[in-house]
Amino acid sequence: MLRIFGVFILALGFAACAEAHDHNDPGGESATDYYRPGHSIPDTADLSRGDVPRDDYGRPYTYEGLGKPLPIFDGTRTDGSAFSSLDLEGRWTVIEVWGIWCHDSRNDALFAAALSTALAQDPDVDFMSIHTPPNEEHADRALRGYESVSEWFEEKGWSFPTVMDEDASIRTSLTIRWTPTYLVIAPDRSVQGFRTGLADAGDFAVKDFVQDIAETRRDWTGS
Repeated sequence: MLRIFGVFILALGFAACAEAHDHNDPGGESATDYYRPGHSIPDTADLSRGDVPRDDYGRPYTYEGLGKPLPIFDGTRTDGSAFSSLDLEGRWTVIEVWGIWCHDSRNDALFAAALSTALAQDPDVDFMSIHTPPNEEHADRALRGYESVSEWFEEKGWSFPTVMDEDASIRTSLTIRWTPTYLVIAPDRSVQGFRTGLADAGDFAVKDFVQDIAETRRDWTGS
């Protein structure tokens, strides 16, 4: 009985990624679009969790930091080098917040790799990721059996700059409600775009996202 209870508590800790799988027949509009500051929320949004409007799968329709400065945080990259969010000033950056522990993040892995490759063609936009556990309590389970994120990348055959959020403190600072989350950061370090995973957004999700990023940049610069 105690073991069953323990498994149940563990499952609750992973709810941000797993809870939605209880919904086999979602209705209403899915939150798989790209969202910018000032966007509208559909009337079908679920407000029952008391944090942000969500679709029937649990994905947020918005990010509380849209239009605001990215919180200042520090971390260490997988190669051991130091990172500060202040380093992002002066350039456009797309950040993926993800975790190996998360089913939806693993489904999104190929799409994230394709996005990284696509953005590498643009000298004015950087791509990076933050690997994070679901919360502080389950930080020791974030790698889901892998020794490191580098081992995961080596197995998959790709890699991109990744900051390690060992204790979920960066996740908390950024107020991440869903994994994976993508944030589009402007040169003044303001958050100008947000979306959840690409895997559920159709065959052209990466191409569409790249176009959305380009449009955001044009509108932000006014040219």
